Amino acid sequence: MEVSESAWEVLPLRFFVAVGIALLTVSLSAAHAAPGRNGRLLLLTCDAVPPGGKGASHLRTMRPDGTGFRTILRFEALGSYDNCSIDQATWSPNGKTVLYGTFRGIWTIRGADGKRKRSVLDVGSHAAWAPNGREVVFVQRVEESQADALFRVGVDGSGLHRITTPVESDIYGPSWSPDGRTIAFTVYDNGQESIWTVGANGSRLRKIAEKARMPDWSPNGRRIIFTDRLGILTMAPDGSRRRYVTPPVLEDETFQATYSPDGSKIAYVRDWRVWVMTARGKRAHIVSPVDALVWRVDWQRR
Repeated sequence: MEVSESAWEVLPLRFFVAVGIALLTVSLSAAHAAPGRNGRLLLLTCDAVPPGGKGASHLRTMRPDGTGFRTILRFEALGSYDNCSIDQATWSPNGKTVLYGTFRGIWTIRGADGKRKRSVLDVGSHAAWAPNGREVVFVQRVEESQADALFRVGVDGSGLHRITTPVESDIYGPSWSPDGRTIAFTVYDNGQESIWTVGANGSRLRKIAEKARMPDWSPNGRRIIFTDRLGILTMAPDGSRRRYVTPPVLEDETFQATYSPDGSKIAYVRDWRVWVMTARGKRAHIVSPVDALVWRVDWQRR
C-alpha cells in the first residue's frame, strides 16, 4: 500500500515518536532478543600450581560436545600461586570477539584464533558486553573511596560513564540484559553474596536475591540463571519465582552457569569441570577435559 504525500503530512507527531522509540529499542536488543544458533563454548581455565611454582591461565574454546578443544590465549602467572589471571571472559553478541579482564585492564581478541588483541582500558575488571556489541560494563575501584562501582564504556575506550555509586563491598560478575535496559551483578558483603540489578542509566538499583551469585540472562530476558554455590537456579528479573534447575550438591561447588543462545541448554561449571544439560536440568554430562581446571564458561552465538 502506498501512502500519498498529503497523507504523510497529517500523520500525528506521536506516530514518528513511537517509530523512533521502536527503532531505538531494536538497536539496543537486536543482538540477543531473538534466539541464536549455538556455537562454541569459551572456557577460562587455570593450571594446577605445583608447590612453590607458577601456573598459567588460558582462554580456550571447544564444541559443546567436548570435541575441538583448543587454546586461543595463555597468560603466565605474575607470581607464585597466581594461576588465575583472568577474572571474566565472554563472547561478543555476534560471536566473533572475546572480551576479557585481567584484574589490571580490559581487552578484546578475535575468538577464532586469539589474534587482533586490543586494549579497551588499562584499568577495570569483570567486564561484560552490552547486547548492542558497542559498549561494555565493568567493575572499577574508585580511588577516593576505595570502593567498587559499575562503569560502562565504548568498546573503543570512549564514553566512560559511572553507573553506580561506590559501595564498600566487592562487585563482580555483571551481565547486561538482552533489551539493554538492566544490568545484574553480584555483591559480596560480610561473607554473603547477593544479586542486584540496576538500570543501564544508573536508576532502579535494588537487591533481588540473597545467597546468590553470578547472574546471567536467558536469551529472551525473561529469566536470570545463577548459582548459590550448591546448585543452579533461575528467577524472574525482579527476583520472584525462584526455582532450582539442579538440586543442591554439597560435595562439589557450582561456580557459574549460562544459557545457550537458543535457550534450549545450559552450560555450567561444577567442581572445575564444564557440564552441559537441557534448560530443564535433564541429561547433565561433563564435556571438558579432565586436565583442564575451568573457572568460567560462556556460550558463543552463531
